Amino acid sequence: MPSAQDTEPFVVKRHGLGTTRTALALGTAVFGLMVALTLAIVVVQAIRGASIREPLEAVWLGWGGTPLIFAVGLPILLMVGAITALEERREEDADDVLLTVDDTGIYLGGEQPRTIPWDEVRGVCRLERQESEETWEPRLVVMLIDEDALPRSTKAWGPSCPWPGTQEILARSLPYDDLVTAIAQRAPHIHVTDRGRVED
Repeated sequence: MPSAQDTEPFVVKRHGLGTTRTALALGTAVFGLMVALTLAIVVVQAIRGASIREPLEAVWLGWGGTPLIFAVGLPILLMVGAITALEERREEDADDVLLTVDDTGIYLGGEQPRTIPWDEVRGVCRLERQESEETWEPRLVVMLIDEDALPRSTKAWGPSCPWPGTQEILARSLPYDDLVTAIAQRAPHIHVTDRGRVED
């Protein structure tokens, strides 16, 4: 088994529709479908020997010409998205990092990014906080207080962030076991727990 110094950092990045690459892929797929629809209409009408203009007008000029405006604007948006995606590759993608577990400690990304060194960490837990009567939000909490001295309010336990992957559209939530394994490889003395729903 490799030592902690030999292990790669465990990094969880933002995925889903919130990223430029995903939006670019979705836009490209929509544009491809629009081109395929146009070609299909042209080929079918040419085979039938019928007018090509009428069905194209019905498709692209319907609803006040909205489909045509969308079809003309989409390539421009895709070009801008491609340039943005290329720039993102060159720049540091720190904004997309939601969580990092490495030899120095734990990095929590998000609105208030913070790195907590291992010597300050007393535990790590997954819990669900009640946001409203029917809504429970899963969170990752890095506990800075010993287990026997934890206050009633989970907000005072230590820094926290939404559980990685739960707020991105169509993204996969971080598996709990993956976090346990990542922390055990780098800081086996830190306990990781899943506390479920906790009322403050």
